[in-house]
Amino acid sequence: MSFFQNFSKTFQDGLAEAVKEGQKLSSELSPLAQRTARQLQERLGQTDDISQLPQEYTDLEKKIETLKTVYNNLLSVTSTYETEAYDYPANLRESVTEISKTISTKVEKLANARTTSEAQSILIAQNPRTQPKTLNHAISTSTNLSALKIQQQSTDDSFDLIAQGLTQVGQTEAKIGEARLQQDKLIRTKVNAQFKKQLKENLLRADKSRRAVENKRLSYDAARASLKTAKPEKEASLRVTLETLEDEFAAATEDAVAVMKQTVEGASVLSELVEFITAQLAYHKAASELLEQLLPNLQNLRDDAGGKVLSDVEDADI
Repeated sequence: MSFFQNFSKTFQDGLAEAVKEGQKLSSELSPLAQRTARQLQERLGQTDDISQLPQEYTDLEKKIETLKTVYNNLLSVTSTYETEAYDYPANLRESVTEISKTISTKVEKLANARTTSEAQSILIAQNPRTQPKTLNHAISTSTNLSALKIQQQSTDDSFDLIAQGLTQVGQTEAKIGEARLQQDKLIRTKVNAQFKKQLKENLLRADKSRRAVENKRLSYDAARASLKTAKPEKEASLRVTLETLEDEFAAATEDAVAVMKQTVEGASVLSELVEFITAQLAYHKAASELLEQLLPNLQNLRDDAGGKVLSDVEDADI
């Protein structure tokens, strides 16, 4: 076989394949075009002959939409817990933030120092731990910085009491901050993750089944409309097509009802709310207990500081 004959045969085979693919594409696009045209007619109010869906189906659709609204509304707020710094002071200077990386551990060790050399070693030591960005940790940093300033520069005994109080507040606020971080972690994993799963998996699957029903209905109604204006010689084939589309419409509706039922029954909003409140309760309980322990100590330091000032005044008078 010559080169020309080979080329001719290859060209003809390729052309035949292209025609075949074109016919296949045309057959696939035709239903889509019909559905699109039908949908446009309905939206423009050019037809009111629309197949009605079962009451059970429409009731389930309303429940699905309600669930989507509930989950989205809740997640729009609880997603706050995805960001560590949601309550961090916006005007806090970066320099203070950087200092917070080393200050907490340093102050705790400094409070327990027994010698000058030991205190000096603590002051120049580095702590690699980065302070979390929460309001409580910011308060801890601020009070610890102030305590450190006093311990470095003041020789006044009354100021030492202030430094002790600041240190105690700093330690307590850091613990409260850690409790808040634990609360946030629980909300992220046990609440937000479930909300997202419902939206991205279960409700998305329900929406997909609903779209399938809508497509089948549009195809069925478009075929019904075509049959009304069809030529006699085409009525028989159109009726066969219509019966097939009707069966597909019914099957898609039945499947969607099953999927939506499963989605509604599997909704666990109350379970997520239980987890949410449980996490909040644990945090607030921990914070309350820590503050209850701190307050008497601060009150004692306040009273001691007041007595110290009075004693200093009396000594000065003498």
